[in-house]
Amino acid sequence: MPIEPVLYGLFIIATAGFIFSPGPIVGLIVAETLRDGPRHGLAVVAGATTVSFSYLAVNLFGFASIAALPDIFLEAIRYAGALYLYYLAYQAFTRPVASPDAKGILPPAAAPLWASYRKAVIVCATSPKTILFFAAFFPQFVKEELPLTPQLLVLSVTFLIVAFFMDMGWVFTATKAKNFLTQRNKLSLANRISGGALAAGATLLLFINN
Repeated sequence: MPIEPVLYGLFIIATAGFIFSPGPIVGLIVAETLRDGPRHGLAVVAGATTVSFSYLAVNLFGFASIAALPDIFLEAIRYAGALYLYYLAYQAFTRPVASPDAKGILPPAAAPLWASYRKAVIVCATSPKTILFFAAFFPQFVKEELPLTPQLLVLSVTFLIVAFFMDMGWVFTATKAKNFLTQRNKLSLANRISGGALAAGATLLLFINN
């Protein structure tokens, strides 16, 4: 195995904790799934995976100095991301409630899938927590005496797999919640939950890195 087994196990645990912890992307997955259905939640997962893959590629090719960017630059990114999430939260709170038909089926989502994908790319790319995780956290699980590139490849692939399946878990959970609320004609509550999840993600983005 190209990586030390104990470190690898710890990395999986740490990655799972990072992905599971409430944050902007979790909030966006829940919000988009509640609003427009699981396909839009999957689009968010795809967007987050794209950004993660990009950061992993940068890290793999030795440009982890992204963590050394000036603090003012990272702060500007963080505030821009938080403001964008608050804007999305406002949209969720003020969005008209869709009405299911006689069979309890909702009309098709008005927003295109690429819009959910784009939101995920913006939100994930503006989280300093994500930047610092890839640039500063990965090296903690690398053994200097072993070849560097194979270790980074294993860690990168592992991260993408763990992140994908855990994010899919959020999509599944939010889908079940949406079906439950639709059956009980409580879609206005779905909008409030969606807006609350986005606002919580924005607040965490503002304060968790202070």
